[in-house]
Amino acid sequence: MIALTRRAALVMAAASAPAIAAQPKWRWRHGETSLLVYDPDLAAGRRLAETSEVPRSEALGIEGDRVRFGRALFERRPALVVGVTRPADALLIEEVGREAGYRPATWGSAGLRDLIAASGDKGLVLGWVLAPRS
Repeated sequence: MIALTRRAALVMAAASAPAIAAQPKWRWRHGETSLLVYDPDLAAGRRLAETSEVPRSEALGIEGDRVRFGRALFERRPALVVGVTRPADALLIEEVGREAGYRPATWGSAGLRDLIAASGDKGLVLGWVLAPRS
């Protein structure tokens, strides 16, 4: 049995965080695409699609059955999936993403919040990010 202090555990966790956080950036640099998913009925979603600064990205408006849309989305194995949708769509797509090996991430959250706040959409609008599990 290995003795591990709380301090040592925190140091190890802090040291591994940059490596995990850098994975999507590494994948972008090596040619994989990121997908921007948006609800075409939301002004914030349309702004995400129009003003994206994410390299090697493709914007996809949500259409049809959300579960089938999510499955087709994650079959492409994107480096990141960034979305601006209603909560129900976010929940369904996140669940499909979890089944495909993705997890919620915090990359770009502040920028998404600003985009949504400036849009003037009525009702609840969520900005979310999913990244592959390492």
